[in-house]
Amino acid sequence: MKPVLRLLCAALLAGGAAQAQMVERPPAPVALADVLPRTTYSTPREPGHQTYPRIYGGNLAHNPNDRIFDGMYKTDPRLMMGIAITPLLSFEAGYLNLVDLGFHPVNERDPEDTTGAIGQQGFNLHLAAKVTRPLSERLSAYGKLGIAHSEQRIGDLKGVDVGLYTGVGAKYKVSERVSIDGAFENHGHAAERWYKQTNSSSSVKARLNMGF
Repeated sequence: MKPVLRLLCAALLAGGAAQAQMVERPPAPVALADVLPRTTYSTPREPGHQTYPRIYGGNLAHNPNDRIFDGMYKTDPRLMMGIAITPLLSFEAGYLNLVDLGFHPVNERDPEDTTGAIGQQGFNLHLAAKVTRPLSERLSAYGKLGIAHSEQRIGDLKGVDVGLYTGVGAKYKVSERVSIDGAFENHGHAAERWYKQTNSSSSVKARLNMGF
């Protein structure tokens, strides 16, 4: 009987020691879920990652030289605001002067140059859907279709044109922060209607985009 009791006691002691080791062992690390809230304006946590829908836009003709030569030279604005529903579908609204002078000397008699006013001599507006198609990892093409509203203003006289807005272009991504794109866009019948009084209603544009 005593040998049996000794064996039972030894078994209990061994089981208790094993159980103590199991309790005292530190728990294995657990991967925490990403529970921080996400918003349209959130900074991506992974390079190249974007959340949708996403609002974007600004002055496409932004030129650092305007600040360097403030009061002497300026660049006519090309304003755009859009919302990307998915990586392939966006809706955009845009503005540009009927005559786009680009980077030019400031004319002290022109209120657009001296006061910051826009559209004094005419403008092009458009609202369009934009469809993007990736062609490779870095190259993509896009097309735009929508409605254009253009005005020509000469003193008290005003001409108005409403028509189809179309645009096609391509974008090459050099790096995460640098890209090159070129595009053609047409604002209704403005180019045919006003001919020399506009250089932006039907035009080809190319630009280098750099982000920091």
